[in-house]
Amino acid sequence: MRVRQVDNALDLFELFARDKRPLTLTIIADELGMPKSSVFNLIETLLARGLIYETRQRGGYYPTPRLHEIATSIMEGDVFLQRIHGEMEDLARSAGETVLLAARQGAEVLYIDVVEAASPIRYFARCGERRPLYTTSTGKAILTSYDPQERARILEQVDFVRHQATTFTDAGKLMEELDAAVARGWTEDRAEFTPDVMGIGVPLVHGTRRFGLAIAGPLYRMDYQREELATKLRAAAERMQRIMENADH
Repeated sequence: MRVRQVDNALDLFELFARDKRPLTLTIIADELGMPKSSVFNLIETLLARGLIYETRQRGGYYPTPRLHEIATSIMEGDVFLQRIHGEMEDLARSAGETVLLAARQGAEVLYIDVVEAASPIRYFARCGERRPLYTTSTGKAILTSYDPQERARILEQVDFVRHQATTFTDAGKLMEELDAAVARGWTEDRAEFTPDVMGIGVPLVHGTRRFGLAIAGPLYRMDYQREELATKLRAAAERMQRIMENADH
């Protein structure tokens, strides 16, 4: 069950992130489609917690550095992400494409770290975005980390929806694709969720935690160099695995 008040607060911070300027109560109400009375209560709560401030009288509101401090403090607790982020940055530079790290959330994957490519034409994604498990190279990579029986059990619970002409909508055919990916050494997503985008993925396993690591970019650019990119991806994944294993000792 979603809590509407929490949704409203997060929508507000995403609005600030998008507009990057102080916003008045009226603008916030219009942008979020909320009654002014509800926006007023939200603003008053965030002001009291020191998360936003009034830039000048009637001049609008903007987040304080407190929000960044909280987020930074939270991330310091995830040593795993801290230690492999540099490898993701190196891989993005070497491959020239966006690098994604995802975790499974039921029948979806959740992007937990993203390093975008420097190219003006690139795959764009944000941390916190979700994708259907069966449509992405990260999701498929996570699926390959399970044994075939557990993999089949997970797919039995998936409600397959055709997002693109190339989307797998049959568990049996997807199982065949995953078997081929295991033999090949990496998974692929050929515009199965996002048009004209290709992804190449491999699994990362740390104890009971399973992740999908992927390179994603324009299909026309990645397709002809898929094997070279897969080699770079697998090498980076091996380095990350060693980092994770060393962190436990």
